[in-house]
Amino acid sequence: MDPEGSGKIEIETGIEMLDEILFAFAAGARFDLAVKARGDLGTGDHHTTEDVGITLGRALGEVIKKGIGSSIVPSGQAVAQVAVRFGEPGYSSKFQLQNKELGGMMLENFSHFLRTLATSAKFTLAVSADGGDDKSKIDAMCTALGRAVRRAIGDDGN
Repeated sequence: MDPEGSGKIEIETGIEMLDEILFAFAAGARFDLAVKARGDLGTGDHHTTEDVGITLGRALGEVIKKGIGSSIVPSGQAVAQVAVRFGEPGYSSKFQLQNKELGGMMLENFSHFLRTLATSAKFTLAVSADGGDDKSKIDAMCTALGRAVRRAIGDDGN
């Protein structure tokens, strides 16, 4: 991960939806991001999704110690709002996903990914989304998360 990169994104997790989540985040943040994960996908996506959240979170936490950022992003008929504050771990969410699975990911693991990312990076994450289908909501939330993190980098945290 390089927050000062040129936007080069290479992602291969074996989970289509997780790849899309990471791509939307990196594009929103304008980071260079390379992720290659090999998990025990025969047992499901939970462990790979969680491990990617932990690893990405730790990398973010090493780069960003303090800062506050927020973003509102539309995608299709969905609108997401995200706020982050580095240095103060926490998580709150207000969104509902309708399906159980999308793109090889059990959607209950999406919220777990976000919580794991925030905890591992040591930031508070407040995320909400309304309208649209699950894919649009997730795209909007992940893009907004990336944009909020990008803005936090430029903030001194006060």
